[in-house]
Amino acid sequence: MNHKLYKILLSFCLIGMQIWFLFVTFQHTFFGIQLQRNEQMEWSIKLFQIEEIRSELDLQVGDKIVSINGKDPNENKIVRKWATIEQADSVTVSRDGKELTVSLNEIVQPAFDYISLFGEILSLCISFMILWKIPHSKSARLLALVFLMIGIIFMCIPPSARGDSLAKVMISDLMMILAFVFAHFLTQFFKEKSGISLPVTYFRYVYGVMLITFIGRCIYFTPLDTYHFYIVDYRCVLLFFLCGFVLNVGILCYVFFKYRRENSSIQAIIKLVWFALFISTTPLALLSFFPILFRGEPLVTPLYTGYFVVLFPLSFTYMIVSKQLFDIHILLRRIIYTTLISMVPSTLIVLMIAFIFSKEASIETLSVSFLFILTTISFLLYVLEYFVTKLDSIMFPKKFYLQLALKKIARNLRTITSFRELKDIILVDIVNTLNVYGGAIVFQYPHSMETIGEGDLNLEEIEQYLRENRLDDSKYSIFVINQNEEYACYLVTARKKTNTMLSLEERQWLSLIISYLAVSLENIYLIRKLTVKLHELASQIPNGEAAQDVVWLRKSLFELQEQERYRIATDLHDTTMQDILLVRRRLLSFIENNEDQQQVVQAIKHLDLVNESLRQSCFELNPHLLQNIGLIQTIQATLDLDIGLNEYETHFYVEGSLIIESLDMDIKKHIFRIFQELMHNAKKHSKASKVMIKLTVIDNYMCLFYKDNGVGLDPQALAKDKRLRTIANSGFGLEQMKSRVLHLNGHLELLSDKGSGVELTIRIPIPTQEGSTS
Repeated sequence: MNHKLYKILLSFCLIGMQIWFLFVTFQHTFFGIQLQRNEQMEWSIKLFQIEEIRSELDLQVGDKIVSINGKDPNENKIVRKWATIEQADSVTVSRDGKELTVSLNEIVQPAFDYISLFGEILSLCISFMILWKIPHSKSARLLALVFLMIGIIFMCIPPSARGDSLAKVMISDLMMILAFVFAHFLTQFFKEKSGISLPVTYFRYVYGVMLITFIGRCIYFTPLDTYHFYIVDYRCVLLFFLCGFVLNVGILCYVFFKYRRENSSIQAIIKLVWFALFISTTPLALLSFFPILFRGEPLVTPLYTGYFVVLFPLSFTYMIVSKQLFDIHILLRRIIYTTLISMVPSTLIVLMIAFIFSKEASIETLSVSFLFILTTISFLLYVLEYFVTKLDSIMFPKKFYLQLALKKIARNLRTITSFRELKDIILVDIVNTLNVYGGAIVFQYPHSMETIGEGDLNLEEIEQYLRENRLDDSKYSIFVINQNEEYACYLVTARKKTNTMLSLEERQWLSLIISYLAVSLENIYLIRKLTVKLHELASQIPNGEAAQDVVWLRKSLFELQEQERYRIATDLHDTTMQDILLVRRRLLSFIENNEDQQQVVQAIKHLDLVNESLRQSCFELNPHLLQNIGLIQTIQATLDLDIGLNEYETHFYVEGSLIIESLDMDIKKHIFRIFQELMHNAKKHSKASKVMIKLTVIDNYMCLFYKDNGVGLDPQALAKDKRLRTIANSGFGLEQMKSRVLHLNGHLELLSDKGSGVELTIRIPIPTQEGSTS
């Protein structure tokens, strides 16, 4: 609460000072006539800060001041305090025994007042930005204080030049303490950024001495003659400022020479600090200070080159606000390039100004205009990337939404493990983003094809196109994702709903999506291929002692299968089936309200069929009846459901049911999966009219006998036929059954010839109470 109150009071003080200083600035003209006093208390002109005013008023250095506003100059408070003529309407001077009265009312305001206002706004905005971005960092608060003080100094320059006491006191106070506050910031900055500890206790003594001088400056608000005090005070301010400057340079040199060979982060900070110091001081030294020493006047007024000094604390602002530091050569190269590029439009604009205002424009004005325009354009170019990125959704909406869709698809691709998942996760986004009627992804194998589609598409027609190798068609756009000897993969899109061609941005976006899909689909294919190889390996490993190290492989595969089946069954039960029941209840409510009952009844019957089909799918994925009613009744219930649906008669026999039901649940699950695979083969391949299944217990073995009178198969031909092992089919037939039997330490015998049906015998040892098999 106290911090909030301080901020409110500071804001009101700043606003109050700004209003007062603007009033003084625009109410009074700046003359810049500096005076000096002799021992007889007589005042004379010492120098003119603006040469144009000297020539316009016809005044000369050495003219004796007789009166200001018709009164003795010793009665003028501004003259007594600051030894300058300001806020005056007229002045009378004596030259060669003659008196000359000059009116000051017609002097035009100089332009640098607005430049000071610009520097003030810039510094205050940086200060508030630092506090807004990083409010909890001590070094950030100190740097914000530095910029706040610089902003107030800029604020005070115009009224101070006009003799305002408050502005004079504020400038003296802030200039005196500014360098020490910055030194305090440096110690805290290096501590936070690099862990470098520097002494800070002496700052309290420095601040104490300055507080005493601040109190002493209250004399300026009294009517006393402070001319001599002001001269001493001015020198003290310069001395303190130079001491603070030397302290800052000392801190930087100490850190540089002691830690320059430390880790790269400290090196980057030190390089950036010295680079910023060089950029900040070089223009002021070369264009202002050295010319004053050697020529007596600057090439560029220090008021303009002084702006470069702000770059030094600005570099620390960058290091504090940015979360990481860029290499100094990258930063320097970017600044140089943006400046060189900005020189062309800046030169053209200044030439236009010189041509349009040829009579009014001076070399100094054009130089200042060029520097201002060059700085503005360079800054805009430097931050252009940032602002364009932020305004992407407004300036480039199509590109923006394509980028969002690309990020979403790239993120979703990381979670895909199967081909079917591409439809809901990826294909829907592609269709919606491109605004096409539909899209499809096709896996083409040497002897089969697998396709998923979304939207209004004829999948059979697309597959026909690919079989005939018609990749260029006006109806569909076909893009090759992957193509090799084992398989080929394609992305197919229909026409756009707007009946227009894909734009260049959309084609570039689609090429990126295809490159992502190429990697993802290759991974899916390899996963499938690896799974097939693992099942083949698992089915070929005997259960001898030499193979005990790899028995875990079969167990892991089966556990993963069961977990995935359970997940899919749960998802279907909790989502699709619940939605169907909800729709069914609503349709029943329509019947009760006598709303077109016949159509509603037909819809309910169709929903019941869909619901029953889903129940069957869920049961096949997760046979929950095994735990409720046991293995035998679950097999019987499954056979009862198939009555009338199959072309063959099924006979099921059981002996030793108590022993069978006492088996471990894991064993019963494997037996039921083997039974499901046998029934699946009977439906799809056997063409039998009679199927017999028998479960019995013989000599501590649980035996499963299967027999049909179908077309049979040739075992040698089966070993050579790879159709059951293809990745597209994702089924493993007899090899998977064999793998399950071997996992249970059992034995499988297959007797079959072409045209004589199939006989299958499976023997699984019954574990003893100790957990071993007999």
